[in-house]
Amino acid sequence: MQFVLVDIADREKFYPFSLTQSVAQFRIGIYSFQERWEHLLNKETAIYTVPYLQKLYDNSDFLQNKEAAIFINVTCIPTPDLVDAILNLKLGEKIISKSGKWIATHSEDRSLEKILLANFAPITFEQGEFVQDAIGMLQLHTKFIENDFTWVKKHVTGIKIDTSNKVIQPENIFIEKGAEVHCAILNASTGPIYIGKNAMIMEGTAIRGPFVLGEKGVVKMNTSIYGATTIGPYCLAGGEIKNSVLMGFSNKGHEGYLGDSIIGHWCNLGAGTCNSNIKNTAGPIQMWNEAKQIWETVGQKMGMLVGDYSRFAIQSSINTGSYIGVSANIFGNGLLPKFIPNFTWGIVPGYQIDKAIEDIGNWKQLKGFVMSEEEKQVLQKLYKKAS
Repeated sequence: MQFVLVDIADREKFYPFSLTQSVAQFRIGIYSFQERWEHLLNKETAIYTVPYLQKLYDNSDFLQNKEAAIFINVTCIPTPDLVDAILNLKLGEKIISKSGKWIATHSEDRSLEKILLANFAPITFEQGEFVQDAIGMLQLHTKFIENDFTWVKKHVTGIKIDTSNKVIQPENIFIEKGAEVHCAILNASTGPIYIGKNAMIMEGTAIRGPFVLGEKGVVKMNTSIYGATTIGPYCLAGGEIKNSVLMGFSNKGHEGYLGDSIIGHWCNLGAGTCNSNIKNTAGPIQMWNEAKQIWETVGQKMGMLVGDYSRFAIQSSINTGSYIGVSANIFGNGLLPKFIPNFTWGIVPGYQIDKAIEDIGNWKQLKGFVMSEEEKQVLQKLYKKAS
């Protein structure tokens, strides 16, 4: 049976991250949305997204054949009970939540409309929960880390904690093979701490869970981290970080504060860069909603959302509730604007696409990677739309 994760219906709610990747690839906690589904299904999944992103995923063959598949709303939070219900779907059946939101369909069709409609009366799954939008990922951050940690403890063998570390509640700490953790303070009394394969936590670091460090991630000396925080694979972390996510391959390697924020892939925060996460008045925060093209109130605490490939110059001062688009090269005096569009140069649009692609390629080389032609085409599509 083919399982296909669908993100088309809700993807605009996850801007700026879903502009350059499927929601299935978002990493909040130990695993990406796709990896989390695959663990519980015990099978690999395909991705069904919008046409200009589909080329990023080597699974387009399922769109051409008529073999029956189970299509799953990737924003639905997987649980063992939900997976059982999905596995029991008959051809033509679909599952919805108690509010009527689509969860899954067993179908031979390939058009989104037919997948959502299905043939038979829907089956209601009362406990269905969803990640509602980009900010909702932060709100569910702790839950994702805790659930992922439980799965890891049952299915993966870790290594012993080095005795040079100061540890509180060691049973709530898991270190993968190849990781190096020395002379750090690890306090897991407030939530689990997970250290991924071949990752490194340097001496003097202080961490309060819940916390995740992905494969080959590095936390530099004397860093202070408060949960819930995810430092994704190949990321570099330093300074002070609280309740934030670096999805993967991004750097916040120096002093400066990062709080209540999500940073996409291949981003860089220059030395001394800080973001505000609460107004001086402690009043409600307004944040730009790119899909709706309006400013919305998002609560009393919110840092920033930063799209893939965006970078900040040293000593950047980032305003409360900032929305940063894709592939922006950001610099400027004083507090930066709260809304910075795709392909910004400084604080105004003007980052030429050829230069942007060249610079991204340089950053990828620093970590031993090469930019694919498919990635370039995605950026060219977004640039043309913005022009």
